[in-house]
Amino acid sequence: MVDAAIAKAGTTLRLQYRFEATPERVFHAWTQPEALRRWWCPAGWLPAEIAVDFRVGGGYRLSMVRERGVHLVTVEGRFLEIHPVHKLVYTWRWDGAFPDLPETRITVEFLPARGGTDLMLRQEALPLPVCVRHVTGWLDAFARIERLTGKPYARGLASTLHADQIAAGHPA
Repeated sequence: MVDAAIAKAGTTLRLQYRFEATPERVFHAWTQPEALRRWWCPAGWLPAEIAVDFRVGGGYRLSMVRERGVHLVTVEGRFLEIHPVHKLVYTWRWDGAFPDLPETRITVEFLPARGGTDLMLRQEALPLPVCVRHVTGWLDAFARIERLTGKPYARGLASTLHADQIAAGHPA
């Protein structure tokens, strides 16, 4: 259960990024299999399976394989909230990577902004050591989305820790 993991793990990653594209274009890139296939995989990886049942309670499965080799990595989850063009909330679980990582919850907001879209991403229940790797992964993903939606620029980029991590003595 994600709520129990949030209480236990206590690390929340927050990123804000501005895209010079409409919320509709950025939302489409984030939710449609044909668009995901074009940006999901980082360098050195190829899409294996991109499946999206885009409805509340529906699931998604995004799999990729190394260009040279057979190592398969998948992220999968289910949609908890869908507010088209405005907000998504979904679970996130790795298979084939980060073996001890609990299921996390992601909230993505697509906010109209002058000249584009402010994307606000929050990933809850990340263990602190994995948080930095996810920051890098998300920033790389934002750069790949650029090819589909237009030229983005960073704005107010930050990661923050959940209050109980700070109380436990981890620096902010």
